[in-house]
This record gives sequence, C-alpha cells and structure tokens, in this order.
Amino acid sequence: MAMPDFIGRNRASLKLLFIGFISLLMLIPLAMVRELVSERSFLQTQARNTIAHRWGLAQTVSGLVIVTEVDKEYKTDRGVEWHKKQQATLPVKLDLHADLVSEIRYLGIYEVPVYTIQLSIQGEFDWRSIEQQQPKGDLKLWLPMDDVRGVRQVSHLILGELELPAEPLSLSNNQFRGVQFILPAEQRAGVTDHYRLNLSLAGSQVLNFLPLAQHTTISLDSDWPHPEFIGQYLPASRSIETDRVTADWSLLGLNRPYGNQWLLDEMDPVQLNQASFGMRLETPADIYQRNERSVKYSLLFIALTFLALFLFEVISNRPLHPVQYLFTGGALAVFYLVLLALSEYLHFALAYGIAATVLVLIVTGYTGVILGARRRGLLIGLLLAVTYGLLYFLVVSEHLSLLIGSLALLAIISLLMYLTRHVDWYRYGGQAAAA
Repeated sequence: MAMPDFIGRNRASLKLLFIGFISLLMLIPLAMVRELVSERSFLQTQARNTIAHRWGLAQTVSGLVIVTEVDKEYKTDRGVEWHKKQQATLPVKLDLHADLVSEIRYLGIYEVPVYTIQLSIQGEFDWRSIEQQQPKGDLKLWLPMDDVRGVRQVSHLILGELELPAEPLSLSNNQFRGVQFILPAEQRAGVTDHYRLNLSLAGSQVLNFLPLAQHTTISLDSDWPHPEFIGQYLPASRSIETDRVTADWSLLGLNRPYGNQWLLDEMDPVQLNQASFGMRLETPADIYQRNERSVKYSLLFIALTFLALFLFEVISNRPLHPVQYLFTGGALAVFYLVLLALSEYLHFALAYGIAATVLVLIVTGYTGVILGARRRGLLIGLLLAVTYGLLYFLVVSEHLSLLIGSLALLAIISLLMYLTRHVDWYRYGGQAAAA
C-alpha cells in the first residue's frame, strides 16, 4: 500500500514531470520540421544562385582607370634589374549616376530579386601626369566591374572628339575584371581631360560602387522598396519612399585605404573591394526565416498548452490519459509543417491564419470532449488562439520580438499564479488517491 499512497500524495508532481517529458518528446517531430525548413531554405538559395548566374551576379562598378606601362627598378642578387609593369592611375574626378530598375524572377516556387541599371559615367583625368608616366604608345583605359556577363550595352567612350569602342579586358593581373578601351598612340594628341560613357548592366541582389578617383560623387535612383545600404560608407543623403529610393555619396581620395597609383601585380582585389559601398536589395524576413522563428518558439507554446490542460485537470478533477496529451501535442507539432507547406504558395499572414484556425478548431473540439464540457474546450480554444496570435507577432516583429516575448511570458506566468492561487496541491493529490 505504500506505493499507491506515495503516488496519490505526489500525483500533481508526477503529472507535471510527465508533462515535461511529453514536451521534450515533442522535440523529435519539431526537429524534423526544422530540418525540413532548412532544406527548403537551401533549395531557395540554390534557385537564387541559378538565376543569378543566368541573369547576372552582384555587381561592383566604378569609373575609368588608366593603365600605363612603367619601368620599375628591382634589386636582385645579380644587381639592379628593370621590368615593365602595368600601373593603375586613378582619375581626378568621377561623377557616376545609376538608375536601378528591379524585378522578380522565378524558378519554380522560388523568387529572386534582380535588377538592371543604367549608368551614366563622367570623369576627369590629369593627362599631364599620364604623359609623364608613358609618353608614347597605346593607352589602356580600364572600366572595372564584377560580372561582364551582365553587360547589356556599352556606349563608345567619348574623349573630346574621339569615340572608342569597348573591348575585352587584358591585364597582367587576371584577378581583375571588366572591359577596356584602347587609346591609340596616334590619337593621343586629340584627347581632353574629360570623358563620358553610358552603360547598361544586369545584376542581382547587391550593387556596389568603388571610389576610384581623387573625388568621387555617386548618385543612385532605385525602385526597390526595401534598401539596405552596405559597405564602408553610408550615403551622405538619402530618401526612402514607397516607390522610389535615392541616395548620394561624396568621397575624397583620403577616405580610401589605397593611393591614386598602384601596380596591378601588387594590388590584391580583396583590398580594392574593401572600400566598396552600395545597396542590397533586402527582402523582409522571408517565409523560411519566419518558419524557422516560429519553430524556435514551438516547445514553449506546446508546454504552455499542456500546462493549461493540466490546470483544467486540477480544477475539474477530471484526469487526462497520457495518450490524450500525445494526440494534442501531435496536432500542435503538425501545425508547423502545415504552416511551412501553405506559406510556400500563400502570403505568410494568410498561411498562418489558415493553419492556426484549423489547429484551434481541432484542439477545441477534442479537448471539449476529453474534459467533459464544451465550455472547457472553448476556453482551451480561446487560450490557444491568443497564444498563437502572440506567436505570429513574435515571428513578424524583427526588432520587438524579444520585448514582446519576455513581457508576454511574464504575463502568462502571472496569470497561472493567479488562477492557481487557491489550489491546495497536497490536498489535490490526497483527493485523487482517495478516489
């Protein structure tokens, strides 16, 4: 008789331990759902990479850089040697205007933001310095960019009365990319300090600029509604509206981590790109990020639902079987799978509303029967609706989720303490044993 008396006196404690065990057991299906979310997110990343490689990768653009042939002195064991090297010389001034038009491309059910930009580039060179570096021969003018496959159209380079066509890039350092313009030696006498050209370029997700001038001015117009300004420099001014975004940068050569001249063989492209800045076509938390957030809170909300059922047991003195807890937990876990499946085809808010409504209806009807009263089932359903309404705000609130979650948890604990303030847990165990 000792064991039944012990169980009777400690029935509440043992039931709470069991509820904790069932809650932890729910981690198995929740882990499977979370793994599925990660798998679908990886497929989305693959789709984005596929479209980007076909349309155009993230682009980094700038103005022209003059590449000259210079003699450099090197000391070796055999004495002093002179070698021909390619040296990059930056212009005095760069004025670049970019007009970005975005669109959404699809691969299956996955969508990827891409863009096309119209670039108007103007600049000014110091030709006296160039003549001193390389008095004779053809000059190479390099236009840097990351992915030349995204080039849609390049105008002729206008240098005074000269018009030079674009050509494939040929530099001693194969790590640099872009196109080039060749200024023949016999036409060098007719050039002016100012140049201009226009460029149409396709890319995806990110657009960066390089401040390759002693004074760089960049202006950007975009129709993407969710810009994220990235890189080493924020815009000096910006305007973000629902259908138009504008941003302006103005940088001096003093702001760069490299000088106005450098040898191509000695410049690391990574160091060059460290001074890049621009805009990312940011997407607000996508469906897989939101699904992952919801699964992160899942164990807490399942445990709260189990605790609510246990309190109804205590108040109504109607014990529930462990299988009934398992069935209820199974329905709560499947909610996240249904949410993931629906959100891939519907707007997340609509998908969440449908999945939550179905779950509340199922649990309300089931608990109304197992608790022996429809009113109790409706109370559980109401509690579940409020709980998953709170979960939705936690998922969609990117910056307030911690504040909302902590205050809500404190309110729930306070409510549980209030509802059970008159419960004599020892007497509850003794009554159950006597029964």
